[in-house]
This record gives sequence, C-alpha cells and structure tokens, in this order.
Amino acid sequence: GRWMVSDHSRNGTFVDGQALQPGEPFPLEAGAEIRLGRGPGVAWQVQDVAEPVDALVPPDSRQPVLALGPHNLLPSSEAPELCIYQPQPGLWMLEQNGETRALKDGDRVQVGSAGLHRFVAAAPMDDTQVAEIVPEAAAPWLVMRLSLDEEHASLEVRDGAARTDLGERSHHYCLATLARRRMADQERGLEPGAQGWLASAELSRMLGVETTHLNIQIFRAREQLMTALPGVPALSRLIERRRGELRIGDMPFEIYRGDRLECRYRPACVH
Repeated sequence: GRWMVSDHSRNGTFVDGQALQPGEPFPLEAGAEIRLGRGPGVAWQVQDVAEPVDALVPPDSRQPVLALGPHNLLPSSEAPELCIYQPQPGLWMLEQNGETRALKDGDRVQVGSAGLHRFVAAAPMDDTQVAEIVPEAAAPWLVMRLSLDEEHASLEVRDGAARTDLGERSHHYCLATLARRRMADQERGLEPGAQGWLASAELSRMLGVETTHLNIQIFRAREQLMTALPGVPALSRLIERRRGELRIGDMPFEIYRGDRLECRYRPACVH
C-alpha cells in the first residue's frame, strides 16, 4: 500500500541524504529527495504518493496528465468532442464521432487540439486477484415528463425509495424520443435486441439539431445521470450505439405528457 525504493546500484541511492541499504525497500513520503550516486547529479523530489490511476498521457510532457473519473467529457465539458466513461471496474469506453469502442492500455486518443494522448491503465500490483462477483442491482426507473406542447422536458430518477429530480434539460427530450421508439417497437412485438434503434441522422432530423449537437446532448445526458447517481452501473448504458444508430438502453421508464401517463416500459427481466 505504499511506494518503495530499493537500491541495486554500485554507486548507492540516497533519500534525503541517507544512503539506502542495498536491496532493502525504503518507504517514500511526499517531499522526499532521491539522488542516484554520490556526485552532484540530478535529484528527484517525490511529489505524489497516491496510488496510480487510469489516465490519458499527453504527447508533450509539459502538458498535464488527464486523470480519468467515472465520466469524462473532453477536451472540456463546455465543448465536448468525445466521452470516456467506465461502465464497470476495469472497463473503459470511448464514444467519439458517433462510434463507441472499448479502450485498451496503450490506445491513442485524439483530444481536441492537444494531440494524440496515450491511454494508460493503472495495472494492479498483485499478479493474482480474487474476483468478487456481486449481482448488479436493478436498474432505476426513468420518469420523463413532457409539457402538452412538448416544449419542456424534465426527468426524475427513482432508485428504490430514493427520487432524484434532474430538472428540465433539452437532452431529456432526446431521451424521451428514443424511449418512445423503444416502446413502439415493444408494442410491435420486436425482440429486445431489435427494439428502439434509430439512425443518428433520423434522430437529428426529428429533434431539429445537427449530428454534432446530438452527440453533445447524449454526452451530457449520461454525464448528468452518472454524476447524480454514482455507483449505479446501469446508467452507463443509458444510450447504446452501433454503427450509425443508437437507442435508449434496456431500462424501465415512464413518459407523462401533461398529467397523463403516455406509456410505461418494463424490460423483459423486470417484474
């Protein structure tokens, strides 16, 4: 659980002027100075002793390393061009230009004008880990409320007894549009794997927005839910993609138009 330094050299290793015993691990603290050899060579100062995190490393060492949180809009949340999120531990997904793929250690990611960043996974220190299988909790209910003229769209998330009001946002109407398509396909008798798919170009036309703006709406919808309810894996699957198409994930929802319940969708596994 700590960073250690061990000397295996001929000329010695020094921490804060103290010579290390050859082969004996020595714990490092923030602010410690490390020197190799006895001469006036370069000294390094320990700046951070936190455990490593998954990150994007820039091509220029003068640029900051981008540590990744559960959901990341890059190059900025104000003008996102791509989204990197973690649906489950050890798995990172990149969504960019309407396509989604899993990230592997060493993959290159273009981050705005800052160049190609390298994805670095913080590998576990142990060679063997015990996998603990924990059943995933039921997905929360999405409750979408539209005004009668459909100019206003709000969203509430019900997770057990807890209710989270996410307010009124333009991307909530995007979710409602996708939800309506999924509901219609279920009523037509389509199997779950075929339900709800819409071409990105068609959805953009239905919403009256450019495809680039549609992608930003989807980024922000997922970010809002994953931030409001951290630790709910189902929310990372809010929007699913395949080449040129997208749909709302297989999670329960209700849509109200005015005060009237328009539809209620339950996935096949939800009772």
